[in-house]
Amino acid sequence: MSLPILAQSHRPPLQTALPSIMDSASIPALSIALIDNGQISWCEGLGVKDTITKQPVSATTIFRAASLGKPVFAYAVLQLSQQGKIALDTPLVKYVPTGYLQTQFLKGPMLDDRIALITARMILNHTSGLPNWRTEEKALVTLFTPGSRYSYSGEGYYLLQLVVEHLVKQPIEAFMQQTVFKPLGMSHSSYVYHPADSLAYTRSYDGTGRLVPDEVEAANVAHTLRTTAGDYARFVLAAMMPTGVDTNPSTTLLSSLVKTDICQPGQVSWGLGIAVQHTTNGDLFCQWAKSPTASGYVIGSSSQKKAVVYLVNIANQGLRVGKRMVELGLNYVDPLFAYFGVRPYNARP
Repeated sequence: MSLPILAQSHRPPLQTALPSIMDSASIPALSIALIDNGQISWCEGLGVKDTITKQPVSATTIFRAASLGKPVFAYAVLQLSQQGKIALDTPLVKYVPTGYLQTQFLKGPMLDDRIALITARMILNHTSGLPNWRTEEKALVTLFTPGSRYSYSGEGYYLLQLVVEHLVKQPIEAFMQQTVFKPLGMSHSSYVYHPADSLAYTRSYDGTGRLVPDEVEAANVAHTLRTTAGDYARFVLAAMMPTGVDTNPSTTLLSSLVKTDICQPGQVSWGLGIAVQHTTNGDLFCQWAKSPTASGYVIGSSSQKKAVVYLVNIANQGLRVGKRMVELGLNYVDPLFAYFGVRPYNARP
């Protein structure tokens, strides 16, 4: 899928400010893309892959994207729903044998009958009742009746991944390559780490700036996505700014909104895979990436056909610069960063 990149008629304010922002927050590397008027207007990689070797980053350098992988997977699940292969409101236990659920997900017997109530819709809009991540030494149980309220859950997305793998008879990586990455031209995206391609990846650093060695992780749609800002911008254009007329408005990432406890009452809802901020100038979609080795953010407007997505290779700092990044990229003061409780950097050009 070929997407045009607009000619740069002027230097974006964010582009001018980035060196100062990165320096003030001690960010080694950053991948960024801007969408304007429904097209990628700017895509670049800055900084160094490794603070020791000083190898420079390019637009195709691959970063960890953590939770930015959730909306991408949700997009694939909605395609399965539109094809009639999974019903969003049918309990997931109807699609998999009990033994499969117990061995692959629960790691033991089902001790909470409410798990049998969980549907794909509940997982996509974070109302499944499952914890964000389980405590290994305890049996997995729900925190509340599924479907009754919002509570962010990576564990839920992993459950849905296992159900999808059973339905399509493929590992999730192969399914996502076939369903999303290849059709959208996301040639630098994967849920698994490929050691043979290690030179294409940036190194990762924890919140103190200490190098965290790469490891081969099992694919997990909730947190193992590796991608570039340019690839992710292609996804944003396809999923949040589609140009086709065949998209069912009831089964898009921005549909089936539920109230959340994020920010002020009524300020942030969650759709079928991504958060929605309600502002006086219209709705904005957003999703953050926050892990021990990476951080970043995507935010944009479907109606205005504009967005900014960026990834950094160090924990926390990507959110600490987020307020300034969004101000410069979208001319919007985003309340989420105050909600996160991060102390922002206020570097100026």
